[in-house]
Amino acid sequence: MKVIAAHNYVNNFIKFKSDSINMVLGKCLDETVTQMNYYSYKSEFSRNISLKAMKSFAFMLNSELIKNNIVLNNADKKIYYAMGWRFINAFKKSEVYKNNLLRDKTRLIIINNSAGIYAQPDFVDYYNEIMYEMKSFSLKPIPEYVKIQVKIFQLAYPDFESKLIAFPRDQDYIKTQIITVKKQAERTKKSLLKKLYKFTMDNGNDIDSETAIGNRKYINYNL
Repeated sequence: MKVIAAHNYVNNFIKFKSDSINMVLGKCLDETVTQMNYYSYKSEFSRNISLKAMKSFAFMLNSELIKNNIVLNNADKKIYYAMGWRFINAFKKSEVYKNNLLRDKTRLIIINNSAGIYAQPDFVDYYNEIMYEMKSFSLKPIPEYVKIQVKIFQLAYPDFESKLIAFPRDQDYIKTQIITVKKQAERTKKSLLKKLYKFTMDNGNDIDSETAIGNRKYINYNL
């Protein structure tokens, strides 16, 4: 079986590549709030969780800056720390945090028993059957690559409602954006499956089917 990760396909549709500092910020913010949801289950961590998250973000940011050879002066660091604090507190008010949603295990979309695409949205609500993809930038308008990303996740979670949730980090006051994404028409879904199949067969890595699936949930599609 030929396999790829969803981002291998989606990355081809990103028109404007982020610079290094923005990529680092996005990664650190994403990992920080994902940890917040995990630790909110643990009573010993639930007190002062915003402060704990802020400390985690600051440590992670400094580690990533060193790793990526990015040098910032103290004034710039304070700006990013303030951004992180606003992001953390906006996230804490969201339905994703209040419902203690966690990141699901990667699912595998299998096409014609020969192409596999790994898909993993940011958060999944099994009780209400909603999947969320989170962004730290404004979704007005929604970039094309984000639309494609969600469409792939819809293939992996066909019975779930799809939502985009964004916390625009460059705002002085972060106003959360929540956008419900309509399910795809059958014609659109089939077209995407054909494109994914061709791309995966042309660019995927060879892995035997048993290893590719492992203990993951998977869904089969035939063209």
